[in-house]
Amino acid sequence: LRNYIDRGNPMRLERRGALSSLLLTTVQHVSLRDLLGTIAASLGPLPTFAALSGGDEASLAQQYAAGARASGGRGANTMIKARAESGVRRIGSGSPVFKPGSILAGVRSADGSIIDISFSYPDDWTAAKGPNLDVRDVRTSDSAFVLAAPLPSSIVSVEALPKNFFAGLLFATDGKYGAYGGVDDYSVKDNTVQYVTTPVGLTQPYRRLDLRFSVLSYNANTVQRRASLSATVAGGSVFVLVAGCLGTRYKSSSDELESIAKSFRAIAAAKARALALEQEQSEAAEVAAAEEDDMALSKAREGTVGATTTAVSGIDMKDD
Repeated sequence: LRNYIDRGNPMRLERRGALSSLLLTTVQHVSLRDLLGTIAASLGPLPTFAALSGGDEASLAQQYAAGARASGGRGANTMIKARAESGVRRIGSGSPVFKPGSILAGVRSADGSIIDISFSYPDDWTAAKGPNLDVRDVRTSDSAFVLAAPLPSSIVSVEALPKNFFAGLLFATDGKYGAYGGVDDYSVKDNTVQYVTTPVGLTQPYRRLDLRFSVLSYNANTVQRRASLSATVAGGSVFVLVAGCLGTRYKSSSDELESIAKSFRAIAAAKARALALEQEQSEAAEVAAAEEDDMALSKAREGTVGATTTAVSGIDMKDD
């Protein structure tokens, strides 16, 4: 019992006090069997391992797929913050997973056009549900996600963006890495531009940066991280893919992260696909509006029935 009480149980002090009190008051007056039964009753049902670890009965992968966020590189059982803001506005309600290990999603850009975002990642990683484009290896905390922001009016291309633009986007206080405090300790290890030919034969520049930085975790510990960034401009927006890992894992993960970053594309959606996505978005909005109307009508009916019941119950019934 003492081993159970001391081993990671968040209620161990309260339970230890209850146990000590019972021992002092009953040990001289009851049999061993009765004593153990009384102790077990006072402790109540034993908490599950998931409860002791702060999670629920779902697996770590299921928790992450539900849209939660891991912080500080300690895995998904430290998920205590709300979903990070990414600036991505997805079109449609379907899954962004085109096939295992591949993301394809239509998103709204700053000028209102639809941009197709795509990238590849290891097949055994988990894609988060919700509006963000976010995948992760829940065992190691290696991850990749997409950020979006309007292109500053004074800038004409991704090549001209200053380094602090990317730092401000990556370390935003409502984002993945800045949620527990500002990030000042960072350095850019590589900064190049690569030109990619689009499906229609145009040349599109992609900015590649490698960053080393330190972030605060939920318990105020400093965590060293590395990230490979790939950024481009489309539809008046800057789209940035961030593939990152713990600093201690960079040597073994760097090739994988670089491969993810190089696979990233953000290009204007073909006309037929854009029309299909717009239709899907419109239908989803109609369904949501109908559900809201049904809920409002249901509440109104419940209110009417409740008022009628109250009025009837208040009538003073008298004998003739």
